[in-house]
Amino acid sequence: MDFLRLLAFGYLLYGVVGLFGFQKIPEAHRHRPWTKAYNRWQAVSWILTALPLLVYSFCFSSGQCIVSLWKRIGLLLLLFVPTIIFEVIRSRKFSRLLKEEKEREKIDEGGDRQ
Repeated sequence: MDFLRLLAFGYLLYGVVGLFGFQKIPEAHRHRPWTKAYNRWQAVSWILTALPLLVYSFCFSSGQCIVSLWKRIGLLLLLFVPTIIFEVIRSRKFSRLLKEEKEREKIDEGGDRQ
């Protein structure tokens, strides 16, 4: 449980620092009009990843709660459902924005050549 707690605090710290713009993002997403929004969404994603791990590690760290391994795994997966949904939405949104921007760049290049 200590490993999960450390991992969760690391994710949480990286998410909070990411809210201030200090995080590594892919080159494809840099220098775009929506880069700040991407940074914020990415930071929220890291924070949402940390929260289920923190809840899980604090619930089962005392040793008083005796639950089978499969129930623990099920609970952890259940806690991650909101994070997975958020991640899918975030990924689709910014993939779509990147695709649209690249299409606009191709159209602009095609118009300049003529």
